[in-house]
Amino acid sequence: MDMSRRGFVCAVAFGLALVLGATGWVEAQSTLEIVKKRGKLIAGVKTDFPPFGTIDAAGKNVGFDVDVAHRFARALFNDENQVELVAVTSGNRIPFLQSGKIDIIIATVTITDERRQVVEFSNPYFMSGSLLLVPKTSTVRGLEDVAGKTVAVVQGAIQDRDVAELVPKADRIKFGKVSEAVLAVKGGRADAYVHDDIVILSLAKENPDLKAVGTPFVPRPYGIAVRKGDTEFITWVNAELAQMRKDGTYDRLWKKYFADVEANLVKP
Repeated sequence: MDMSRRGFVCAVAFGLALVLGATGWVEAQSTLEIVKKRGKLIAGVKTDFPPFGTIDAAGKNVGFDVDVAHRFARALFNDENQVELVAVTSGNRIPFLQSGKIDIIIATVTITDERRQVVEFSNPYFMSGSLLLVPKTSTVRGLEDVAGKTVAVVQGAIQDRDVAELVPKADRIKFGKVSEAVLAVKGGRADAYVHDDIVILSLAKENPDLKAVGTPFVPRPYGIAVRKGDTEFITWVNAELAQMRKDGTYDRLWKKYFADVEANLVKP
């Protein structure tokens, strides 16, 4: 090999080593390190799921999960406003996380074995079953009454699968947002809307022409989610959730958002 060719090969090898070294350095960084260097946490939250995440009259994000996101920002930066809140739905929240659009999902994610394959879950912070929302005049009293009827579910929500398995004769109609499912019931396009008990109870309280019916079924926990393999970040999240319980923050938020319906809930 002549000197010029040898020099070229060495240069390529050196450049490749630099690229691989840089790539390895990026991969070695946890999301927690990246967030700290950026100076801002990017959290996915719901905007149509009371009382966990909604938009108030002033256009501000409010809700239980929103308060948790602000708490995490304060723990990281001593400033609860160092968080960017990104609106997510049940259908896009995991893709948003995997693609890097958000750092963390704090958006009523039900913990399931299937989802554990693609994300890291925190310890449970809420327990929720499912209820039905129906018109005030409906004769539907529970899940067993919707066979042969049209049932609204939210795309990507666990209830889509539950209704299919528990009442295979129900005709499921899928919507992207909670508000769309509610309008379907109000407009007669759906006989019932099935979702997490807490959101159904909240919607029934807000809509006098609707009512919540049934006994909560298939109760499951909510967890906060980060990217698969991001163990340092999820360990930090669990420690922060434990601190919230220890210092009274969790109980304060529970009373703030669930006091009027807590008799219907299971406190994890």
